[in-house]
Amino acid sequence: MNPHGAILVVEDTPESLLLISEVLMSRNYEVCTATSGEEALVLAQAQSPALILLDMCMPGMDGIECCRKLKANDITANIPVIFLSSTTDSDDKTEGFSAGAVDFVSKPFDFNELLARVRTHLELSQLNHHLSALVDEKIVALQLSQMRFRALMEHAPEAILVFDVDANHFVDANLKALQLTGRSLAELCKLGPENLYAVDETSTRLIAENVRMKSDAAKAGAEPVFERIIVRPDGTRTHCEVHLSLMPRDVGYLIRASFIDISQRIAANKKIQHLAYFDQLTGLLNSQGFEPKLKDLIEQRAHSDQEPFALILLDLDDFKYVNDVYGQEIGDKLLCHVATCLNQLKPTEGFVARRGGDEFMVLIPHLHETPIDVLATDMLTKIAAPSHLNGVRINTTASMGICIYPGNGDNHLDLLRNCDMAMYQGKTQGKACFQLFDSILRREFMERVELVDALTVAIDENQFEVYYQPQIDLQSQSVVGLEALVRWHHPKQGMISPARFIPLAEETGLILPIGRWVLREACRQLREWLDQGLNPIPVSVNLSTRQFQDHTLLDFIDEVLTETHLPPELLDLEITESCAMLSPQQSIQIMNDIRQRGVHLSIDDFGTGYSSLSYLIQLPVNVMKIDQSFVRNINNDPKAGTLCDSINFMAHRMGMKVIAEGVETDAQLKFLLSIAVDMVQGYLFSKPLPANRVVPFIHANPGREIWGVAEFI
Repeated sequence: MNPHGAILVVEDTPESLLLISEVLMSRNYEVCTATSGEEALVLAQAQSPALILLDMCMPGMDGIECCRKLKANDITANIPVIFLSSTTDSDDKTEGFSAGAVDFVSKPFDFNELLARVRTHLELSQLNHHLSALVDEKIVALQLSQMRFRALMEHAPEAILVFDVDANHFVDANLKALQLTGRSLAELCKLGPENLYAVDETSTRLIAENVRMKSDAAKAGAEPVFERIIVRPDGTRTHCEVHLSLMPRDVGYLIRASFIDISQRIAANKKIQHLAYFDQLTGLLNSQGFEPKLKDLIEQRAHSDQEPFALILLDLDDFKYVNDVYGQEIGDKLLCHVATCLNQLKPTEGFVARRGGDEFMVLIPHLHETPIDVLATDMLTKIAAPSHLNGVRINTTASMGICIYPGNGDNHLDLLRNCDMAMYQGKTQGKACFQLFDSILRREFMERVELVDALTVAIDENQFEVYYQPQIDLQSQSVVGLEALVRWHHPKQGMISPARFIPLAEETGLILPIGRWVLREACRQLREWLDQGLNPIPVSVNLSTRQFQDHTLLDFIDEVLTETHLPPELLDLEITESCAMLSPQQSIQIMNDIRQRGVHLSIDDFGTGYSSLSYLIQLPVNVMKIDQSFVRNINNDPKAGTLCDSINFMAHRMGMKVIAEGVETDAQLKFLLSIAVDMVQGYLFSKPLPANRVVPFIHANPGREIWGVAEFI
């Protein structure tokens, strides 16, 4: 069987029909026959032959009409038709070709010619079918590709626009692109990228030039990535990241432009930047945001006329007291209040920052506008004005250190460090003031740093010693107590005054290990004296503010008493009036806990802390000590004497004993005897003694003649 398919032979002459059929079948062609045009139409539609040999001249429906009907039918339209004709008229052939025939075979037949033409047209028909199938396949593939491309575009997470570089306008866009731009596809296909971008400070001409540059890069095979702001017709702006890539095309250039909305990322970056460079409580710059501005100003002035500028470092005085007494919420509001004050007073081009905690920095770029001393005074005055925060009246002050560039530092670190030095000096001089930096301050600061280092070494190497100052009962004229006082023997500098290192130890926190050591050593020493036969007398140990506020204080007292086996009533802890009044309710609780252990308590330096009597009467105190500053002026200032008398009277009425400190003259002693003070201590009787001289001093038991007490009784 021939692979090409059946051949329909249409011939009204039976002899010709039989002859043609036999010739074809002899070549293994499958043959079907028809004797009329009508029959041919039915068979052609039913069997779809590969080729039709059609007699041109037949009774009824002739070959021309039959061919036209075959070509008019979609089922048979593509079947090739060869006319069998005895005519040689060219007009007939023209009409046949017009009807759709592919060839003519003349009668009488040359069967070799007939077979050749049949073979040729069957092969052509098969080739046409193959080509048609390929075309259909390509069309389907192209349609599928277009569907996939459209699906990818529509399901892509970003907005996609297709830009025709040569035509300079968009030719396609997905739904997200329509939503992003606020335009229809028809509108977009009339626009280029420059019509979508925000102009801002860049001219339209420059935007168009930038579009051309990015397009050229994409045409060259690069995939440019950049940021642009898309503006909708209603003015809405969207910050986008744009990715360009070249699309395949036979002629010209198409560029795929992907627009990713990065508005949230931009907002997040701004928030991160704000968190990194601004203080979240006050809204001021923080150190990270302030220091670059300080560096930039130094850089500018270093390469210009070096116009001077000022840097102010400000620290609130006793801010911890506000936080402890009124709570953190009030403390935070106070910091915001100070930030507002500084912002209101700073020059227009100045900067204010919160360095951290209760420290602020102010940068004054131009000093000719307002003298720095006037500006600093205004700031201190503004901050010191009473403020009402959550219904609470708060009074606060600040201390300032000021540096001037050039002269007080060559870089930002030097300026900040020198401001620190100046501010520290201001605090040591009484707070609530400003201090300009000078070279003397630096020398003092370095000495302070060296002393702190030496103090740390002293703690590690146990360079301290406890001295004891006797406390004398004015009725029995005997030693009834000892005050433990720390002394520092420096290996090179010798004895260093407590007035130098105690305030420094308080400030740096080193007072905590020093104070613990003194308490343990005093209890140990007293235990040793008792074991040697000394009559029981109490030892007084000063508690620093840091010790008193240490949450482990009670546990440490228990530990020392257990370790030394010292009766608790022989330990007297001295607390300054100002320390007790920092947080009165908390102080009362701690002092009650101490008294429950049997330990005695004394109020030291009474009269200097501005305490409230309503709290004072609640303090579980055994002894009140009159500060030596009042005793020193008893004979020179009537008010001092009156105050000592009042303190003594009040303490006795509250059931307390009274000790007067710093007694150095007979006149002072005479006055104290006249108001019936219970005990005294001071250089008139004895300086603080090292431990090895205490017991001999007590055993000597000097009488009235030696102390000079008898003549006043």
